[in-house]
Amino acid sequence: MKKIIMINYKRAGIRLLSLLVLLVVCACEEVVNVDLNTGEAKLVIDAEILWIKGTEGNEQTIKISRMADYYNPTPPKVSGAQVYIEDSEGNLFMFNEGSEPGTYECNNFIPQLNGSYTLTVTVEEETFKATETLIPVPEINRVEQRLVNNFFEDEYEISVFFDDPLEELNFYLTDFVTDVLIYPDFELSDDEYKEGQEIKNDFSDEKLEQGTVVEITVRGISEQFYNYMNLILESNSSNPFATPPANIRGNMVNQTTAGSHALGYFRLCEANYRSYTIE
Repeated sequence: MKKIIMINYKRAGIRLLSLLVLLVVCACEEVVNVDLNTGEAKLVIDAEILWIKGTEGNEQTIKISRMADYYNPTPPKVSGAQVYIEDSEGNLFMFNEGSEPGTYECNNFIPQLNGSYTLTVTVEEETFKATETLIPVPEINRVEQRLVNNFFEDEYEISVFFDDPLEELNFYLTDFVTDVLIYPDFELSDDEYKEGQEIKNDFSDEKLEQGTVVEITVRGISEQFYNYMNLILESNSSNPFATPPANIRGNMVNQTTAGSHALGYFRLCEANYRSYTIE
């Protein structure tokens, strides 16, 4: 009986000592804000014209913001910009600021495959321009699932299949969106070694389970945008929603001030969309 009492006291002593250590650590904790140098608040233009197969593609959105400092989790939105796109036939498509600051909307855009388009953005007396082509994309053949072993644990893998056209140099961007991920999973692919063959893009994650819905979008993209996205994904650990690194330039060229540029990339993509539920 005495032995049991001694053990209980010992445990109580250990708990008391742990509590005292915890209190000391908490008492010594202090939040330190480091005074970081603030660089130029560069303009960020998020301009993707996305034409989902089977839709008119007339409703499009462009978002404009500025780079935020380290302690600001929300980039400041840019209001009052003049935004429009002109096609090769001279048709103008105006993007007017909507109810959300920094968001510019168009409801009469006319997409044309392989058509050339020029985006013009004017902010605070500076004008930026970029020209790109609307890139087509093949149809999705099918979506499949299977169990794969990853580090001795089984997890679901989702694969999307589509046929690459013959005698063309093609580039693709596929994203997988699901509630189990904070950010979409992006996969870049090309047909350098698979021209005219069926291409497969895969996505797997340990959090996927039966009943999980995965939204899949396959885009046709230009070679220039392919190279840009490759640099972005490598520098941001596959998180394209992080602030673009200032040393990775997009195609938005400043027409007013030489040597100054905006971040972001103007691109036009035809896309296929599928919603898949894991069985």
